[in-house]
Amino acid sequence: MTEHHDSSPTDPVTVSNDPREVAKVHELISGMDIAMLTTVDSSSAHGRLTSRPLSTQLAEEDGDVLFLVRGSSAVVRDVEAHPQVNVAYASMKAWVSLAGTASVVRDRALVEQLWSAGASAFMDGGPENPDNVVLKVSGDTAEYWGGGSLVGTVVGTVKAMTGKGEDDEGGPTVVELP
Repeated sequence: MTEHHDSSPTDPVTVSNDPREVAKVHELISGMDIAMLTTVDSSSAHGRLTSRPLSTQLAEEDGDVLFLVRGSSAVVRDVEAHPQVNVAYASMKAWVSLAGTASVVRDRALVEQLWSAGASAFMDGGPENPDNVVLKVSGDTAEYWGGGSLVGTVVGTVKAMTGKGEDDEGGPTVVELP
């Protein structure tokens, strides 16, 4: 089901649970390596938000994403205290904001499966190190802008922001993930 919903007259948003839109989110995320993961800082008494760059190890078809992190890191402490997170991706053609719930997976076989030369550059001890764990974000919704050509994305986004385009042109699409 697709519905049109406006947060304001100049900010059109399309909301969808269409499997083709879920596939589009997967395609966009799969083409972007670095993400910014935003958590609630567990050491802050005021609920300060903190964002960190992480390399996506796996983008699953249902919108979930997996990262390798250190189990002793602040990001793990943050997720264990407040599992609601946001993952932001950007490329020359599109932007994606994935909202969901994060969990820490301490599975040696999964860590080994996801391990790469890139992980070795940032994490000590290889996949055998028990401090190296998987951070899984189970996506609830994804909001994306663009996804076609760079010029089309920029033109459509500017038109949507200025209210000078068609109702659906360039505005974000919010996808309810399975």
